[in-house]
Amino acid sequence: MISNRALLSIRLFYAAYFAAMGLILPYFPVYLSDLGLNTMMVGVFVAALAATKVLAPPLAGFLLEYRNTNTRTFLLLSTSLATIASALLVFPLDFTLMLAAVLIFGFFWAAILPLTDGISLVVSEISLMSYGRLRVWGSIGFVLASFMGGFWLVNENIHLFPWLLTALLILTSIAAIGFPNLTTLKQTIPQYPSTTQSNSGALMWLLFIGFCMQASHGAYYGFFSLYMLDAGYSGGEVGFLWTLGVLAEIVLMWFWSKPIQQASPVLMLSLCLVLAALRWLGLALSTDMLVIIFLQLLHAASFAMFHLSAVAWVRRFANPKYQTSAQGWYSSIGFGLGSTLGIMLCGYIVQARGYPAAFFACTLIALFGLLAVWKLKQHMRRASS
Repeated sequence: MISNRALLSIRLFYAAYFAAMGLILPYFPVYLSDLGLNTMMVGVFVAALAATKVLAPPLAGFLLEYRNTNTRTFLLLSTSLATIASALLVFPLDFTLMLAAVLIFGFFWAAILPLTDGISLVVSEISLMSYGRLRVWGSIGFVLASFMGGFWLVNENIHLFPWLLTALLILTSIAAIGFPNLTTLKQTIPQYPSTTQSNSGALMWLLFIGFCMQASHGAYYGFFSLYMLDAGYSGGEVGFLWTLGVLAEIVLMWFWSKPIQQASPVLMLSLCLVLAALRWLGLALSTDMLVIIFLQLLHAASFAMFHLSAVAWVRRFANPKYQTSAQGWYSSIGFGLGSTLGIMLCGYIVQARGYPAAFFACTLIALFGLLAVWKLKQHMRRASS
């Protein structure tokens, strides 16, 4: 059984980790703009932060599975180094040093999330606590940070961004102390039924689908806040819009986590990609508040539903011996490579053609992912026969 202390530590970690993300995604571009960087350079920094997610998760998987590194020690070391790098941003730095600090912070920050997701998935299999109801605390943390940041950070207080980020990272380090050791947990993992044996071909296509989905978020994660501010919305209104999307995510994760993870990935991922395309198309066509409110509710599909289904099927398709590595590659290829290329592409498009053109491009990327879902379906059909 999993102790209450371990469950509390996982919840605290998710809350603090995604509260930090709730500051970074909406307000890091605003902070950089306040420092005097143009749109292209903002895109470079945001993309550099996303690029760390390409290398860090697979390397973490290698250290944990091939080098038998203690998971609690790894979490403590990574969170501590991320905290130190974040603290450096408090001081005035030139462009090169600031970029180096962002890269170091991003590398260690990205390394720990796939491991935490892997632990949470194992915990959900050997206890009564579902993965969605552990992961939802991250969404709650994101909501609180993004909502309050809209009132406190934008305009005159944006210089407080690195201070608040560092404080949240200190909380992740404290939470890591109480984490269960994945090596011990693996001894109690139930055996896989024959219907969920490893399927490397299906796994490869699932990873590519994750790449397409995250690349399609490039304009949203990189430039949504600036787009809304440019359209005349206040910082509080921008914070409200980010919060609304994550509130939809929370409701879905709390009530429908298990049914989504048990449903066919072909059905779930196709639906998510179509709704994501609708979301980006709507943002390209309108900045009307009522339209954007509706589109933000679709975050429940473009992120939450997609992520719940994807992590569950990565676990089913992957070799049971390499679960941490598989989750690491999912994070690397999707949240890392997909986000990096998506943000960089959208930074160029915004500079050349404006914000709506970037969201049009993201619409096409999401629809392209449907071709990969068709290939996934073929691999699953061959495996079942």
